[in-house]
Amino acid sequence: MSSLTSFFDRLSISKKLAFWYGLSLFIMLSVFGYFLYESFHQSIHHNYDRHLRFEAEQLLPHINTSGDSLSINLTGYSRNAALKSGVEYGTYVRLYSQVEHLIYKSSNFADVKQPLDTNIPERPEEYSFSSQWQELPARTLFYPIMDDAGQLCGWLEVTGFEWTLHEELSRFRQYLLVLIAISVAFSILGGYWLSRRALSPVSSIIDGAKSITATDLDKRIPVNFQVRDELTDLAETFNMMLNRLQKGFEREKRFTSDAAHELMTPLSSMRSDAEIMLRKPRSKEEYRETIQRMLTETCRMSEMVHLLLQLSRVESVHRSEPNIINISRITKVVVDGYQENAQAKNINIQTQIKPDLQVRAHEAYIKEVINNLLGNALKYTPKDGAIEIQLQRSSGKAVLYLIDTGIGFDEVTKKHLFERFYRANKQDVQESPGSGLGLPLVKAIVELYNGKIRAYSDGEGKGSTFVVELPLIEDFKS
Repeated sequence: MSSLTSFFDRLSISKKLAFWYGLSLFIMLSVFGYFLYESFHQSIHHNYDRHLRFEAEQLLPHINTSGDSLSINLTGYSRNAALKSGVEYGTYVRLYSQVEHLIYKSSNFADVKQPLDTNIPERPEEYSFSSQWQELPARTLFYPIMDDAGQLCGWLEVTGFEWTLHEELSRFRQYLLVLIAISVAFSILGGYWLSRRALSPVSSIIDGAKSITATDLDKRIPVNFQVRDELTDLAETFNMMLNRLQKGFEREKRFTSDAAHELMTPLSSMRSDAEIMLRKPRSKEEYRETIQRMLTETCRMSEMVHLLLQLSRVESVHRSEPNIINISRITKVVVDGYQENAQAKNINIQTQIKPDLQVRAHEAYIKEVINNLLGNALKYTPKDGAIEIQLQRSSGKAVLYLIDTGIGFDEVTKKHLFERFYRANKQDVQESPGSGLGLPLVKAIVELYNGKIRAYSDGEGKGSTFVVELPLIEDFKS
């Protein structure tokens, strides 16, 4: 089973789609074919019952029900030949009294090698059933015989062979199997062809992604805006990611260039002072003056580096105005990215995401919020636990609930959760990697967009709940 699963996992998406399409069609056609076959089978029995009923009704005028005894006289009966015929084409007739006493049986019973079991019904109504008799499919009809007063006085048993009808049924079954096999084969081939065409944009995305390098970030993945589907969203998501990467590279290059330019002057001055002092011995006063100049340059450099870093942070946060983003889609994308990690710990992630909720923010930072909260939930939720993520609309706000069955926290820890570098003094927390900056970063981002974040827990070991509120686009005020 594991080898089969491994083989299936190695198949391409188009082959998987074709396989599932073929399997679905096979199941559907098999169910349809089964009911069609059974309906045809029952129809054959019903039609043969009509034949047996006709035979019985032809015999009724020759049965005497008057008097105290039941008798039959087939003198002049036009279908006597059928009652004498042997296996396959004969009609076998037996007459029973009300107390199941055999009164008459047709002459062809003398040639049978296998007795025909009697199964007289309990109620005075027609009863038919199929059986295997003399190595052939047989059908038996019990026809009730009524006297002049309308009382049951006996039973007429008529039996015939359905072998010709079963041959037709067998051929019908073979036709069904062949048609199902052909249909499934064509569906797999057609499904593969359609999936290849449907996934052809993926090849364009792959080729476009391969052509983009760190030195050529101006290129973008081609997007077919005439078609709006998941692949279009994927291409646009990649392009937005490339935009962020390009801006990040440009910011780093600008930072490096500015730092190199601004630091060159004090470094050159310090190097010159050091070279001059090393040419010959100097007095203490000269050494003091030179060291003082170098210290001044060092302080200048430190302040400059600090200013450059601050500038880089400001540019990183305020490099563009917030955009209108679909927080529902972002939440789903982020949650999908954690499914594999959750499965590795056997943690069940349940989602309830209201679609098309829009806020004004930077997509990267909203992803950072969800990533940090969901990452912490996975980190501090033990195996076989559960995480529930809800995104709802409430009073003009997008409200994100993240509920886990993790280690939880007490009231003391709750007061310090969003403090920088704070980590709870618990073994589970201390042994896990972290800097204590994740939740403070989440709080800073949420408050940047006029939002709020709250945390709740019933105590240690009882899980936790984080609630993030962000103004929806129609209520956002910049």
